[in-house]
Amino acid sequence: MIAPPSGVAGVLVTLALLASGSMGERERSLRLPNATYPLFYQLHISSDIHKGQLLFSGNATIDVAIRQSTNEIVLHAKNLTDIQITVHRLAAEGSVIVDDLTHTLHPTAALLIIHPTVNYQAFEEGQQYRLEILYTAIMTSRPAGLYYMDYRDEENNHTVYVAATQCEPTYGRLIFPCYDEPGFKSNFSIKITHGSSHSAISNMPVKEVLAHGDLKTTSFHTTPPISTYLVAFVISDFGSISETYRGITQSIYTSPTSKEKGQVALKNAVRTVAALEDYFGVSYPLPKLDHVALKKNYGAAMENWGLITYKEVNLLKNISSDGYKRKLDMITQNHEIAHQWFGNLVSPEWWTYTWMNEGFATYFSYVITDLIYPNEKMMDMFMTHEADSAYSYNSFFDVHPMSHYVEGEKDIMGVFDIISYKRAACVIKMFHHAFRQKLFVRGISHFLEKYRYSVANELNLFDALQSELQDDEYFSQQPWASRIREIMLSWTHSEWLPILVVTRNYENNTITFSQRSVHMKDELWWIPINFATTQSHNFEDTQVDMFMPPEPQYTVSLEDLKIQVSGRDWIMVNKQHTGFYLVRYDTDNLMAIARQLQTNHSVIHPINRLGLFRDLGPLIEHNEIEQVEVVFELLKYLEFEEDVLTWNQLQDTIDCLTRNLHGTSSQSLFNEFVRRLVGPTFRRVYVEHGVNLAEDGMSHGILEIACSADLPECLEYTRRLAKEHIIDKIYFKDGSDYHAIIDSVLCMGVRYLSDQDFQRIIDMMQEIDRGSVYYDDIIYALRCTQSHRHLLYYLEGLMGENSTHMVLSEFEDLMYLLYIYKSNLASRPVIWQYIERNYKVLCRAPNFMEHFKQLAGFVPRHQRSHFERLRQTIASHMMQEGLNSNQTLIEANSPLVGKKMKITENFQDKFEQQIHKWLLNELPQASSRSDVLLSASLSAANGSSRPQGVLKEATRVLRSALRIVDMYR
Repeated sequence: MIAPPSGVAGVLVTLALLASGSMGERERSLRLPNATYPLFYQLHISSDIHKGQLLFSGNATIDVAIRQSTNEIVLHAKNLTDIQITVHRLAAEGSVIVDDLTHTLHPTAALLIIHPTVNYQAFEEGQQYRLEILYTAIMTSRPAGLYYMDYRDEENNHTVYVAATQCEPTYGRLIFPCYDEPGFKSNFSIKITHGSSHSAISNMPVKEVLAHGDLKTTSFHTTPPISTYLVAFVISDFGSISETYRGITQSIYTSPTSKEKGQVALKNAVRTVAALEDYFGVSYPLPKLDHVALKKNYGAAMENWGLITYKEVNLLKNISSDGYKRKLDMITQNHEIAHQWFGNLVSPEWWTYTWMNEGFATYFSYVITDLIYPNEKMMDMFMTHEADSAYSYNSFFDVHPMSHYVEGEKDIMGVFDIISYKRAACVIKMFHHAFRQKLFVRGISHFLEKYRYSVANELNLFDALQSELQDDEYFSQQPWASRIREIMLSWTHSEWLPILVVTRNYENNTITFSQRSVHMKDELWWIPINFATTQSHNFEDTQVDMFMPPEPQYTVSLEDLKIQVSGRDWIMVNKQHTGFYLVRYDTDNLMAIARQLQTNHSVIHPINRLGLFRDLGPLIEHNEIEQVEVVFELLKYLEFEEDVLTWNQLQDTIDCLTRNLHGTSSQSLFNEFVRRLVGPTFRRVYVEHGVNLAEDGMSHGILEIACSADLPECLEYTRRLAKEHIIDKIYFKDGSDYHAIIDSVLCMGVRYLSDQDFQRIIDMMQEIDRGSVYYDDIIYALRCTQSHRHLLYYLEGLMGENSTHMVLSEFEDLMYLLYIYKSNLASRPVIWQYIERNYKVLCRAPNFMEHFKQLAGFVPRHQRSHFERLRQTIASHMMQEGLNSNQTLIEANSPLVGKKMKITENFQDKFEQQIHKWLLNELPQASSRSDVLLSASLSAANGSSRPQGVLKEATRVLRSALRIVDMYR
């Protein structure tokens, strides 16, 4: 702790608040100057939140050191009022009165500037000052700064008010004047005055509680040096349960009636802190760690040092809570606990290095949880919840480097994104494996010890790893071992994701590696590579064998790599897909891998089997595959594949092939092929093991593949669940985590309805409450029917001029029509027929032009002449009626017409005959068989107890969903 000077007698000088002044008028940087530095904060907050009063008062006394002579002391303050400031200069022999100062507020930059009334260099290098700032402010309802919430105490029949803080990233300035940047760490002594019915907790343990009337003042022990974004306190009437282990007391704070729901979280917290201490060899430095369940919180949780706050749904649970959500909540809690080291003990120098907080906390929350609960397969969840998002984000969205400089509050908020969390976690995982896990952890441990209670940047981190590598007997001999900064910077300062092309020269036994960005940007990386081969396939050893330097192309001999392979042997790189890059192989090597999969697929690690299809996906999507037969040879082994994650990864590939083969002579053959592949796995997972969809959360990709290919067992399974939902009112689990599962089951369950059953549902819906969840669910599910006649009736009933089931607005109608067009291939000719019947109504919508243009992008070439006639009919009608005169209907000869179908049509031109021939050879009896389709036999009743419907949820995210679906096209 940096203690304040003692024995100082001060003369207080009250400063007047100026509305404006020269110091505030000039344009300023959004960053604080480095001329001054906070040594110590004494913060006293007084609140009557127990009475429901939102006004609070504060006294922030800050000891400040002058690093270089300056004419101002600059702090952050935002939405603070009634500010009064007293200043005195501190010296060993006493104090020197400062009586010619005033202050100015700079609202744009949220700055409080203390400066002389007449400009001169008032603050000399080496001096220290004490600022005492009195102020008032109002709590907010949203989780930013000091905010409030309430809950109903049913037992005593009254409303209880609670206050809590959220300071990250720039909300500390809403609670007290401060140096609100992560690089300014200081000790805090905190006091809270509050109602006697409530208690207060903060980062440190309680030092004393003094009662005065109906109020109490709770004082806390002084913190170690801490960034302002980690300062926290909660004022509540909560109760707690606690456990002490290794001298650390951990507590779960909840509303008084919910204490026992914290038992699971408490046990996990105790195990996780101990596991992190052991793993990194760095002790948790505080005497306590509280976990507080709040009705409102910013995000799922916030890692305040010693006082983690959570949304109560992410912390509290019954012992019987389902396994899938329990694992998600465990990861949430362990992410925040990991922050106690990554971000709290060592903080980022600036938000440029947010990834050093979030990436490490994300990755190691999975690593530690996997160590504690080895049977839970937490690293599988890392693949689905983190890695999948990181890979797809690099394919479709605007990106920035991991290390990315920002200044403004909005931009700072923007770096808390997929890149800082998920991409960074994948890059950290890559080097955790490449540099050998134990060595990497030693480097991180030394980094944490060296910079504890301080701040660091990425170079400090890289140098710690460099030191460990150069001390290692093996790595010190590698040619790249002295270039860790270069290696790491190539990843933290690049925007995109590399594609590594591995091309074998079978004549001279060399391998040529080529690299490029997924978006063709001029970026190059140091890529860690390791090898598995037919003769040496140790997939468990994931440390790096070589680095490809940042060059477009690099050739090396198999002899230099000490790899022995024959011409028909396979080579795979990136064992267990620990490297964060895509891999592409030459066709002969892919065929060798396919032979291995068909002979004994278990030789190749499950994650590498998954990785094969992740890497091939973009090639198939963009028609860049050299020989399509190799794709089908790789797929062929899948009837023996039992790994759920591999099937989930395959879903996009199979969807793409299904879409590209739709309407061709190969469509039914491909469906039969897919049924043959997925049937054994579906039966094992859903029939024999009876997986609970709502609790599993991992295997519904298998269900969608199976039902989309019309596997009878899958159609029967989803038909039964849909019947239970619609007729028997056995509802699916609540919550947004399950909307995708609910939609999948209901969608697949109503794919094939008889005319009688379809009409029965339509008739039944006349009697259902249109505001009910149940009504929404059925309306949304019926979009999946494969019957053209039913689809047309559905669209007329939902959106037509005489609609009897109007649940969408005029604006939403066309958006939903476009969504159905993209998501249900069977709907496409029906939708054109519907537009032809209803264009006089549709074209009155203000967004008709835009959505008609988007639909025109999907016109196949064989329907071009029909589209031109329809377009002319609509244009003539609009001109006659004077509709949308300020816009132009897309021209019939526009290059946008049919543009979205070009990839599919090119795929068919290039590959459909080859695929048809391959499928006929693989399924010799196929031509004499027909597809087996099941009809869903449903009768229906109304009512639902679920609070939120699928259609309402879908409408809420529709604009975003449409954009994403469009990108996939």
